[in-house]
Amino acid sequence: MILAAAVMASACIAVGGERIRAADLVAAVPAFAALPPEASLGYAPAPGARRMLNPRELERLAGQHGIPLGGAPSLCVERAVERLTEERVLAALHRALGSSEARVELLDFSRAPAPHGEIEFARSGLVAPLGDPRTPVVWRGRLRYADNRSLPVWARVRVTVTCKQLVAAESLPAERPIQASQVRVETAERSPFTEAGMGSFEQIGDRVPRRPIRAGEPLSAKMLTAPLAVARGETVKVEVSSGGAQLSLPARAETAGRAGDTILLRNPESGRRFPARVEGRGKVRVDAKEIAPVGAAVPAGTRGGSR
Repeated sequence: MILAAAVMASACIAVGGERIRAADLVAAVPAFAALPPEASLGYAPAPGARRMLNPRELERLAGQHGIPLGGAPSLCVERAVERLTEERVLAALHRALGSSEARVELLDFSRAPAPHGEIEFARSGLVAPLGDPRTPVVWRGRLRYADNRSLPVWARVRVTVTCKQLVAAESLPAERPIQASQVRVETAERSPFTEAGMGSFEQIGDRVPRRPIRAGEPLSAKMLTAPLAVARGETVKVEVSSGGAQLSLPARAETAGRAGDTILLRNPESGRRFPARVEGRGKVRVDAKEIAPVGAAVPAGTRGGSR
């Protein structure tokens, strides 16, 4: 008798959804065939757990629907689970990438049994490799099941994409225009989640390096910036607006700047400093009311000099 009960308890009925339906129990309790197949008889247990339905509980459920049982067995109910397959995980990874050019090498993935559902991977679940793009990384995702439930899943992967990459053929100094002879194009692999490098010399345009670039170093847009329009110590033409009137005067740049920057200028006659907005190469603009002292006048004999 004890052995029979143990066998009964271990032979659980697998339930596919959030609720136990009449159709799930009808094979063990034929009287439930009188109910619609989708009639709910209670909540299913969480994945990995079991729910025991003793005879008294089954009689109570039947009585709620006006069905006489006349005796019932003890039943074990569990959530139907399955193991993830390589095909399903790969399909979810490709959906997340959204690119036909990226190559995915699946090295390992979640092996624990899980309920049937939709595997999802998001960009936020992956940390791009540092250095070698072929370094394996763990991509964490979720298995969505039922209405709003999910379980964590993971995949250990290599994800790369082949691209053309502009590389410094020699050391490139900061703030100096780059010549075509100073760079070369190479075929390389990169992570699709890192910033794409520059693939041609034309992408550089008139920009210059923000910092020195070593020979052999790949170029990217964030390494470059617009060239300086005004250099420190340069004498520039200041366009001054005063109401409807326009006039111009020369001034010495105390700070360097690019188009759109606000820099500090020194009036060579008064020795006083004032801010102005860089308009273009060697040209700045300011409103007359903004030409106010920023510091004390320089001592006699040093007017127009650098501080």
